Amino acid sequence: MYIKIHILTGSIPSEIGNLQNLETIGTSLNGFLGPIPFQIFNISRIQFISMAINKFSGHLPADMGLFLPKLEELYLGGNKLSGIIPNSISNASQLTFIDLSVNSLSGIIPEVLGNLRLLKSLNLEFNNLTIGSQELSIFFYLSNCKDLRMISFAFNPLHSFLPNSVGNLSLSLQELFLNSCNIKGSIPAEIGNLSSLILLKLPNNKLKGPIPTTLGRLHMLQILSLPHNKLEGHILSDLCHLKSLYALHLENNKLFGHIPTCISNLTSLRSLCLGFNQLTSTIPLSLWSLTYLLHVDLSSNSLTGNLSLEIGNMKVLMILNLSRNQLLGDIPIAIGGLIDLTDVSLAVNQLEGSIPESFGKLLSLEILDLSYNNLSGRIPKSLEALLHLKYLNVSFNNLRGKIPTGGPFLHFWSTSFISNDALCGAPRLQVPPCEEDSPKTKRAKVSHLMKYLLPAIGLAMLVLISSLAYKRCETKNPGFPLQADLYNLTTWRKISHQELLLATERFNTSNLLGEGSFGSVYKGTLSDGMNIAVKVINLKVEGAFKCFDAECEVLRNVRHRNLVKIISICSNIDFKALVLEYMPNENLEKWLHSHDRCLNFLQRLSIMIDVASALEYLHYAYSSVIVHCDLKPSNVLLDVEMVAHVTDFGMAKLLGDEDSMMQTMTLATLGYMAPEYGLGGVVSTRGDVYSYGILLIETFTRKKPTDDMFAGEMSLKRWVNEALPISTIDIVDASLLGNQRYHVALEECITSIMELALDCCAELPQKRTNMKIVLATLKKIKTKSLRDVGGH
Repeated sequence: MYIKIHILTGSIPSEIGNLQNLETIGTSLNGFLGPIPFQIFNISRIQFISMAINKFSGHLPADMGLFLPKLEELYLGGNKLSGIIPNSISNASQLTFIDLSVNSLSGIIPEVLGNLRLLKSLNLEFNNLTIGSQELSIFFYLSNCKDLRMISFAFNPLHSFLPNSVGNLSLSLQELFLNSCNIKGSIPAEIGNLSSLILLKLPNNKLKGPIPTTLGRLHMLQILSLPHNKLEGHILSDLCHLKSLYALHLENNKLFGHIPTCISNLTSLRSLCLGFNQLTSTIPLSLWSLTYLLHVDLSSNSLTGNLSLEIGNMKVLMILNLSRNQLLGDIPIAIGGLIDLTDVSLAVNQLEGSIPESFGKLLSLEILDLSYNNLSGRIPKSLEALLHLKYLNVSFNNLRGKIPTGGPFLHFWSTSFISNDALCGAPRLQVPPCEEDSPKTKRAKVSHLMKYLLPAIGLAMLVLISSLAYKRCETKNPGFPLQADLYNLTTWRKISHQELLLATERFNTSNLLGEGSFGSVYKGTLSDGMNIAVKVINLKVEGAFKCFDAECEVLRNVRHRNLVKIISICSNIDFKALVLEYMPNENLEKWLHSHDRCLNFLQRLSIMIDVASALEYLHYAYSSVIVHCDLKPSNVLLDVEMVAHVTDFGMAKLLGDEDSMMQTMTLATLGYMAPEYGLGGVVSTRGDVYSYGILLIETFTRKKPTDDMFAGEMSLKRWVNEALPISTIDIVDASLLGNQRYHVALEECITSIMELALDCCAELPQKRTNMKIVLATLKKIKTKSLRDVGGH
């Protein structure tokens, strides 16, 4: 039997106030509009109100708590409520649970909430709320609530310090969420008084000073999350007392010194992220005794010494990132025994020796980055067995011999292998061909090798000069971005206008790949057989020069597997073009909206993970924050392996940091453009998140936001929002529903994807999630889908 329950819409009649014997109201997960009838708050017997996740708007009644003596639970989250939280809420003295999250409430969080002595949970996250003075803030008054278990003020612009009075909160408090609240100052030592804390999350704030030693008292703590702050000092051995700790995230701070050897005491630890700090000394051997770690990120520090064979103890490890340190010696063969690894980065170190043959046993591996080391010998043929490997980078080493040709190597390009001693292989890899040493070919071989060796000598000198320049810059400016600059400097080729004319048959229309606002893109083939895409700028169009400059500025330095790679720039007075990596599978728009093509569920999911990875890099991992500003299916290119690459940075903007905004005219593509864009609109990373949400919906529904059905008040986003609680199957692309056996599992996965998409394209920018969360969520969905759905 299949029962279809329709979503309820419209407004709730005011006559509901006549039901004076009513004790429970449950209207969550519907589409109710308009203000919440004030009569509801006059039903004196009401004990439970749940009206979350609707479209209620307007203000909360000023007297909302005066006539609710029995109300115990109030859930109004996920609506469009605005205005202040009325002080009268404190008159509902029996309240134990309050959830007003994900609205547009503003003003100061009422101090009178501290009068609710029975309060157990207070969730006000994702609003525009602030708090009072340092000592007499809401934290001071909430100390009266002795049963309080959870507080979340996350994603509110509190603009305050964390007061000492936080230590006077309930000893029953288990969860404290203060993510992205613009909190300044230091973490007070008094926080160590909260002996029942299980989760403490303070990421993305402006906290400075040392990590307080008193955190070591929180013996029940399972998650300590303090990343993206300005914390200084050592990682204290006091943290080693946290025997229940599951996740320790301290990345992107200013911590220095060594990793404490007592870290081996944290036997419950599963995730350790200490990247982007100033840690020195060697990695303690004791770390490798944490056999159940799943994720280790120590990247971008100054760690030195050899990697121990003891690393092989970590049998369930999935992600290992030790890049951008000063590690020495050989890569331990024991890493090849960690068969659950999906992501390994040892890039930008001083590792020597050969790439272990044992890496061929890492059958789950998707990413392997060994670039910028001193590795020698051959690329193991055993790596051909890594069928899930999507990204390989062994560039800037001393490798030699034949590049393997089987398995994933069919799809890798020259950028994976540049600047090595003597690699040989296919012409598309831009290395010499492999030849047999015979008397007949020796003379030709010497001539051929000189053709490659002479430029290589010049390149080596260029790298040496760049390295010396880098050392000078590094001395004056620690953190000078060598990797991206050097990478692009040594991969660009000088290609003349005449060469482009020959490659594209004088820009013949038969080679036309696509046309945009500022120019056209042609396929071309260079004299050495390399396929390219040439983006020719139409200089007669207003704004074309600015578009060209913006794209050059972005592409010349960025480096990510899911961004289109620039090969060369050709520019003179009357001709300007970008020479880009050619993508044989064209763009996502053609795959979604051509009748002769079809993508299965996992292909679509993988593509959207690729796009999310690119945006996460642009928003967080590059030295400046880059906002793409024009994300849409035609700007997502697909290579031979169907790996997605984001392209077209003509409208991109460079900002100072992830919280920066820019007021400018940004006329992006209608339907994908964030509501705040336009004439004089505000540009931020949240605009890209909005466009991504629309793209995510389109990918799994195969509906364009500009389709005729989306007219008037009906939009693609609203269509999904109204249909989702009824049946996901009704909105999903029918081509995904071929196998009845997997309908339930597929519907569950796509429901999660659509919910995430709606979070991305919330109307208010501050309500939108960020690309870090998007990427992590999609990866979890993929893991589940591989188990439940497979390729169906």
